Amino acid sequence: MYKIIVIGSVSSTEALILKLIEYNFNIVGVFGFAPKNTKIISGYKSFEQLCSENKLHYIPYTDINDEYNIRLIKNLQPDIIFAVGFSQLLKKEILKIPKKGVVGFHPTLLPKGRGRAPIAWLVLREQNGASSFFLMGEGTDDGELFVQHPFEITSDDNANTIEKKIITTINSALDEWLPELKNGAWLSNPQDDSKSSEYSRRAPLDGIINWYDSASLINKLIRASTKPHPGSITFYNDLKVIIWSSKLENRIRIEGVIGRVLKIDDAKRLLVQTGQGLLWVVEYECFDFQGNLVIPKLQVGSRFGYYEQNEIYKLRNEVNILKNKINEFTRD
Repeated sequence: MYKIIVIGSVSSTEALILKLIEYNFNIVGVFGFAPKNTKIISGYKSFEQLCSENKLHYIPYTDINDEYNIRLIKNLQPDIIFAVGFSQLLKKEILKIPKKGVVGFHPTLLPKGRGRAPIAWLVLREQNGASSFFLMGEGTDDGELFVQHPFEITSDDNANTIEKKIITTINSALDEWLPELKNGAWLSNPQDDSKSSEYSRRAPLDGIINWYDSASLINKLIRASTKPHPGSITFYNDLKVIIWSSKLENRIRIEGVIGRVLKIDDAKRLLVQTGQGLLWVVEYECFDFQGNLVIPKLQVGSRFGYYEQNEIYKLRNEVNILKNKINEFTRD
């Protein structure tokens, strides 16, 4: 029977481990990412308890490519490594260790959508995805495909609902493929590079809202950035506002200043004017400079975002005040 190592730290990794257990594969090690700050990892999961309950060898890591981990992987002598749900690039040395190869995972219809932040980009581009297992090499998600199960993206989907669709199709894809793999089959099909496309990296600050954008575009950004991602960002006075969900408004006939709250309904939703159209801010949280959760006194007329020229004026004024105080101090 194949000796298998799993590397990863999110829900898709968990789904894989559970399916491998279900089909009685020989998992000789689970390498779980163990950063000091787990909040920086979208949808982070620890598998220490899962491995303990199933008598699996659990190995926490911070850098999968350090010499210690490479030696551990070599000593375990895997036939197959599943690298699912982690962002570090594997060194060529690790790719060469398993007898069969390293199996990667990507939630797009490969060869389309290779690269970074696929869930967010699927929402922003409204492109259908897929649970795709492929043979990893030195390229970016370009190896031969073992199995691929597609799922549909709708205008109601967000990062959270897409993650659930990913887990569902991971399970169906593995139910199709793992019995064949257990019987010794190692069959794959090359990707058509002529149809390939690639997504680039996204960072938390890419979720900052520009209220001059259309309501439709802002709504997409909020859906793409919601949990398990860091959320979309705006500002109110000296508070950082994280918006988790929103809803387009097409019936109310009202117009106001961009970024201002025009109405507040009984559910405490905030109707905000955008550059084109109206948007309900449904779920949000506010934080002060120290990162403390606060409850602001938002009301009709409150405005999200900053008046840039006024902020520059205030900063210049504060700088001049500091300069004057420094001059007074040096004269004394």
